[in-house]
Amino acid sequence: MVAAAESVTITGAVRFGSSPRTGWRVALCAVVALAMAAGCQRDLRETMASIDASYSAGQYAQASTIASGAAEQNGNDEQDRLVYWIAAGHMAQASGDTERSRHWFGLAYEQIRPYLDSKAEATVSEAIATTAVNQTIRIYRGTPPERIMLCGLQGVNCMAEGKLDEARLELNRARDFQQDAVSRFEQEVASEQSAAQESWKSEGWDPSVAGSALDQVRAHQGELANIKGYASFGNPFVSYMRAVFLMASSGDASDRQNARADLKSVQEMVPGFALADEDIALIDADAPAGRMPVTWVFFLTGLAPNYDEFRLDIPIPVGQVNYVSAAFPVLKVRNDFVDAIEMPAADGAAAHRSVPLANLDAVVTEEFNARLPAIVTQEIISSASKAAATLAASQAAYSQDYYAGLAVQIAGIAYQAASTAADLRCWSTMPKQVGLLRVPTPADGMLAIRRASGAELCAVSVKPGAPNIVFLTLPSSMAPAPSVQVARLHQDFEHVVHLPAAAPVQAPTMVSSTYAPTGDTP
Repeated sequence: MVAAAESVTITGAVRFGSSPRTGWRVALCAVVALAMAAGCQRDLRETMASIDASYSAGQYAQASTIASGAAEQNGNDEQDRLVYWIAAGHMAQASGDTERSRHWFGLAYEQIRPYLDSKAEATVSEAIATTAVNQTIRIYRGTPPERIMLCGLQGVNCMAEGKLDEARLELNRARDFQQDAVSRFEQEVASEQSAAQESWKSEGWDPSVAGSALDQVRAHQGELANIKGYASFGNPFVSYMRAVFLMASSGDASDRQNARADLKSVQEMVPGFALADEDIALIDADAPAGRMPVTWVFFLTGLAPNYDEFRLDIPIPVGQVNYVSAAFPVLKVRNDFVDAIEMPAADGAAAHRSVPLANLDAVVTEEFNARLPAIVTQEIISSASKAAATLAASQAAYSQDYYAGLAVQIAGIAYQAASTAADLRCWSTMPKQVGLLRVPTPADGMLAIRRASGAELCAVSVKPGAPNIVFLTLPSSMAPAPSVQVARLHQDFEHVVHLPAAAPVQAPTMVSSTYAPTGDTP
């Protein structure tokens, strides 16, 4: 995959060569390289679609097997391996295999960690390559929402294993990535857009063309074009999870104050979120850690938006051709989800019902919409540059030999067609939204969870008379049962994970590298 990208970069730089013989050979190499690259992208998309289908159907073990196998196979593919590692980590977690999930999430974290405080998001060589080809050959580094969620779900793994110091570390990492998004993301997006506009001006193209294309892409997205997320790229789920973790696992005064600050930040992101008031009151009452008889159930439901490809003919003349074709990613909302869960209350009172905490559709959409102007401008520049290179190469070849010119022209057209593709890579199984069910811990330690329709969903065992944190994931309304993880905040409590019955699936062998937390400050 990488070798193919390098061949294409050279091709773009020399504009298919100066002699007919060289032009033909280099153009042919370009088409072969692009065919290989297209094959990689096709395999990636098909694999992710297969994972999504199994996961949505509640077949968590099967989804994990597919994802882990793909991660094993593509571990050396620097461009795409982060996508595979994240998918493998998430699906292993859904299947109840926290050890394997920590392994894959750990590899993913090591891939993105350098971008937290040191590495630039893009490189000059990548910019040249993506102009010659498309955005799919960039190394995938994850988006700010994906990085925050990655560390948050790794924290869930650590809690499920009772490794509370490591859980604290992971939740702090999530906070750090959120702060990094605030300090760097907007500046880097603005810098990318500025660079793209300078390239546009240097070609002397009509500046209204890019704006018109952007308007058409936004129109195609419909209501998503104007959705706003939370302040400072926040994720209320991760902030609330960190707050209740600190409340439930530590009696340290500074931890209590940090939990209080997290809850206040949630109220800024989600004004009027009443459950946060109840937990702030619990902190202010100085309730002893480990003795708060409260259980928090985080309900992760549905699937966040993924991408479709949207193609446009752009009115930029190249030779005798008045238009170039460009492909753009557009968000696609997925609305198959369960919006709430309930738990019966004692003494015939109204059932406890979950309330929406985090709209991850909005989190993902706002980040994407911020990047969209630069994406549109860069893709048009790439398409026009390839068309111009094809024209120049074929004209040079025709001047020497008709058949060589024809061959170069055909190869160039094939190259343009093969390389016109939108970058659709994303964390395709991220939840659509997160709800919170906050209930008194039952005296018998059993939570009877049901759908809002009243249909039974699952029963979960928790520690009586103590604080508990439960993570319940239901990827679609059609999934027969949820994936459940319970935080082991008490050393004498063995958590129970409730999964749908399924035929045994042979787990794939893990790669030899292992995950261990690196030297972040807890």
